[in-house]
Amino acid sequence: MEEWDRVAQENVNQALFALYAEEPIRRRIEQNARVVSFIQVEALTAPEDFRGIRDDRGNLQAGAIVINMDDHLFVEYIATAPWNVTRDSPRAVRKAATALMAELAKESDSNGHHGRIILNAIPDAVEFYQKIGFVETGEGSLLAPEMELTPAAARQLMNKRL
Repeated sequence: MEEWDRVAQENVNQALFALYAEEPIRRRIEQNARVVSFIQVEALTAPEDFRGIRDDRGNLQAGAIVINMDDHLFVEYIATAPWNVTRDSPRAVRKAATALMAELAKESDSNGHHGRIILNAIPDAVEFYQKIGFVETGEGSLLAPEMELTPAAARQLMNKRL
């Protein structure tokens, strides 16, 4: 996690100095750095809530803070590794967050929740969640709509080859 924090901060500094001048990438870099810092704090205070996925070289590629509720998993924070945002590192991979969500669906299923996951999405991530099967529940807010991975969608995600 320390490496994530270091790279995330480097990315933010580079964004501020116009290396990543385009607004969409700059916004993703800043959002990623913010979420990485939240995950880092939560992982230190409640390590049992941290989930991560590593590549075959051992690099942590996506991480999340997850809470086991009565009938679903709640994803409090999720982020891809900072180098996956800029894709300018040999460590960068694609679909890390999707792979982590598939693992979380499996965990939810094994916990008796039938793959059900609930989270509050940032607006820029709503399309990503929809692509992997999440639907808006009508709860949450405009800035953080609640989204749910239903049991049927979880089955599809768990069976998808990534």
